[in-house]
Amino acid sequence: MKDHDKQIQDWQKHVRETYGDQGKLFDYLFETLNNFFYRYLETTQSKNLLTSELAPKKYGAVSFENNMVEALKAPNKLAKPGIIELAKSVSKTENPMIRYGLWVEVIDLSSDHGKLKITSEINWGFPEFSDKSKWIQKTVNFEYADLAVFRKQLALRLEEACELFIG
Repeated sequence: MKDHDKQIQDWQKHVRETYGDQGKLFDYLFETLNNFFYRYLETTQSKNLLTSELAPKKYGAVSFENNMVEALKAPNKLAKPGIIELAKSVSKTENPMIRYGLWVEVIDLSSDHGKLKITSEINWGFPEFSDKSKWIQKTVNFEYADLAVFRKQLALRLEEACELFIG
């Protein structure tokens, strides 16, 4: 066997040992999500966000920004008009806020294969946050058939979903 082939086999063995069971896969998913919360979801009001179960098989975090000056700095051109309208139409005494979210729906997660649905959201539908005309979402579907692909591609797919927060 060539040295290069042996290196590949050794690396694949290491990856399987490190992330081989479902608990370790979830740990990796949650750690990676937590890093993205720090980068994209923390606000003046919501700090130190950690992954939680939002619904069955749906893991992520939601944050709120009640400082309208900060919320108006949002670079997303589709959300900005709605945020401006919220700031104009809701009195400061009512404490208007914007909701941000990032979550992963786990459809299948194993060392052999998996399917995840990653969603990011900006929602200015204060106070109920239920009016679909007052939010934007970006969804990225991520499927893998190799554990190394999961490990290498998860952060890239999360980054793709988080493009919503930067423009």
